[in-house]
Amino acid sequence: MTYSMKSTRRSVLLSLIISLTLSISATGVQQKRTTSKKRPRYKAIFEPVSYKGDLQFTDVFFVTDKVGWLSGSVGYRKGGVILHTKDGGDTWSIQLGDVQSSEQTYGQLRFLDEKHGFAVQPASPGDHKLLRTTDGETWEVSGTVPQHRGDYAFTSPTVGFTSTGNQILRTVDAGRTWKEVFACETTVEVEGLIRKAGCHFNSLHFPTRDVGYAIGESPQVKEVFVAKTEDGGSSWKVWTVLPGGSSHEGDVFFTDEETGFVRLWDGKFFGTTDGGQTWRGMAGTDGSGKPEIKFADRHVGWSVAPYGPFNYTVDGGKRWAVREIKFPTRVNAFSLPRRDRGYVVGDHGMIYRYRVVPVDYTTSGMIEAPMMPAAGSADLIPDFVAPNARQPDRAATRMTTGPRSPESRSLRKLPGLAR
Repeated sequence: MTYSMKSTRRSVLLSLIISLTLSISATGVQQKRTTSKKRPRYKAIFEPVSYKGDLQFTDVFFVTDKVGWLSGSVGYRKGGVILHTKDGGDTWSIQLGDVQSSEQTYGQLRFLDEKHGFAVQPASPGDHKLLRTTDGETWEVSGTVPQHRGDYAFTSPTVGFTSTGNQILRTVDAGRTWKEVFACETTVEVEGLIRKAGCHFNSLHFPTRDVGYAIGESPQVKEVFVAKTEDGGSSWKVWTVLPGGSSHEGDVFFTDEETGFVRLWDGKFFGTTDGGQTWRGMAGTDGSGKPEIKFADRHVGWSVAPYGPFNYTVDGGKRWAVREIKFPTRVNAFSLPRRDRGYVVGDHGMIYRYRVVPVDYTTSGMIEAPMMPAAGSADLIPDFVAPNARQPDRAATRMTTGPRSPESRSLRKLPGLAR
């Protein structure tokens, strides 16, 4: 009886030990699996795909992740070229110009799709040449744009707009002729006296064919002028916002009819969600060097400064972060055709391509970059501030006073989806 009880106890104890061992082993495996699931499988990088030639690139425009164009020259007054790629920058071909020529540089690329695009070539003196392609391969001089212009944009292969002085001009024949459709003239109060003042538009953007925006300034008053059309340019409304601000060499971009962003002369970013009526300051941004603002879609946007500051948002501009990214030379332009593909170009043939790669991928000269959320992702990275991201101390300030509505003449439209 005693032996039987002892034997039973030993059996029970052995079962418990085996059970506990198996449980610990299973827990370890499960933890291993969980850990491996959390381990990042991908990373974002900028990798060099630079052109084999000492060119100064002035602009870059991609209409898809693989199809794009570059403009530049050997020097400002010689070797002007436009380059084209169909494989995401792996190879480039010269579509227009010759690096050994005396042709001036090309720039200000604007494309509607893979076949229709525009470029500008300076001419001295006088208006600048406007060139266009209608097949994505060959180029022709289609007209001119004003020498002293703020911006230009096209909404179709023939209809475009440009700003010069206090005027907005329209073409319906791809730049062969231009006609005034709006002259900005307002009434302002300066030192207690009422006087007429003109405003000068610096940047144009059109989220749709019907809705377009322009931002401008006036020598007589230090405020930002916003002009908006909602009927394809038949009529305009103008008002002033952001007292003390200046849009000189500023930039504007709207992701839809109501949501947009501006970068002002002093480098500050502001956003609106009500069609430009009120604006709030964007914390976590650095606009030094006067970078442009571009969005791949309504969520993901970049603003890449010439030296260092790389501003980005992944939640439609509600929050921004800035990271210092040191490219080998200054950044002259960038393009963001898709949230997981971008291109940055500069002097000495510099081209860097942004893409998402396996975490163990490596290549010479690559630079670590912030990860953008995957296309179609429902959760847009709750904590998107990259490690070591620099956050300037700038509190967001909401402009609660709303717009001021100076008197203005009736306007007409300013489209321009190709910008």
